[in-house]
Amino acid sequence: MKISSDMPPFGDILNAGIQSVKQLCNRTNGITSKAFDKTVREIAGITDDHLKVSFVDPEFPIHEDEDMIDSCYDYLTGVMLTCLVAIGAIKSEIFNIEANLGRSSVHLIPFNSRITPENLTKIDPFGKIYFWLAGDNFVNHRHSDVSSNTYESKLDRFDSRSFRVLREVNKSAYGEKGDPLINHLISETMRRTSVFMNNYANVIAANDYVKVTPKMILDEIFHLTPLQFEHLCLNVVETSLKREDPNATFSSRHTGQSNDGGIDGIIKQDCGAGEIHTYYIQAKQYSEGNTISNKELRNFVGGFTPDIKYHHGIFITTSEFTKPAQDYAKKLESHSLTLINKMALLDLMLEHEIGLEKVQTETLVMNKSFFRELRKN
Repeated sequence: MKISSDMPPFGDILNAGIQSVKQLCNRTNGITSKAFDKTVREIAGITDDHLKVSFVDPEFPIHEDEDMIDSCYDYLTGVMLTCLVAIGAIKSEIFNIEANLGRSSVHLIPFNSRITPENLTKIDPFGKIYFWLAGDNFVNHRHSDVSSNTYESKLDRFDSRSFRVLREVNKSAYGEKGDPLINHLISETMRRTSVFMNNYANVIAANDYVKVTPKMILDEIFHLTPLQFEHLCLNVVETSLKREDPNATFSSRHTGQSNDGGIDGIIKQDCGAGEIHTYYIQAKQYSEGNTISNKELRNFVGGFTPDIKYHHGIFITTSEFTKPAQDYAKKLESHSLTLINKMALLDLMLEHEIGLEKVQTETLVMNKSFFRELRKN
């Protein structure tokens, strides 16, 4: 097994993947694997020596007369492609690669630097990479010698076996300390997964704190009045924006009344140097089955300035958007419009701990006093 200390940082390989998609995205029949791999290698500075760096796969037995060795770079490329799918840069990583650069991934267009744990939010503001990596992590263990029930229910087993292959690749390619970005991706994905695994246990604690599940959050949301739900959505958006740009200053105000059908709130983001962004919020506390139509989206965007750079519409619902509504948002060129459905809203509340609180071992619990205060609005 060959070990190298000069493999380009994984942050450079991941950035090379983004830049390669941008360079090759106009190909009619998609991006061939050969063209993509060639461009990535050129941008990341991958040499023949880097391609020879190998590792022993810990998930397969090693026979005395046969070493089960694989290429570190090939495996890292697979992780890079998973990240590109997660952040919306590509639609598919099978056969030809289909670019996906559009309105939802416009933030990737100007980006071109080494990706680090500190600037990761610039390409992945909502932390989708962690969820994709977690999914891959669980799938890999379906073929291992540990039953999925045992693996998924016992956290000590989860901690000891998670990312076994990626850990070995990290060590072989970057030495004992590993690559900083890979170290972060492993630890943060495991932390978030552990939180979810803990929270799905049906355990109720005393007083105002209970172990949280998505259903519990939804129950609290539907106990809010429509006006209180609008205040909650303002809180969610402002908290998300502050996480994405902690150096900016923010001001928010509620503008609508219950069932008014118009803009419910406005958030101002001052990034300095005269750069000011305005976010217009529409919040609909709809029950399941009561979907948002493209007519409602058209009415909403008609209420704010058609400036895709500095004015942004965010439509939030506890239900779903119809297919025509989703198509309308994707094709809309005059306005900046983001759609947040029920699951995306829950993800944001969990990620930013809104109405939730860590207790002891970082388990997220429901903070009922938060919702009581919200109901006073």
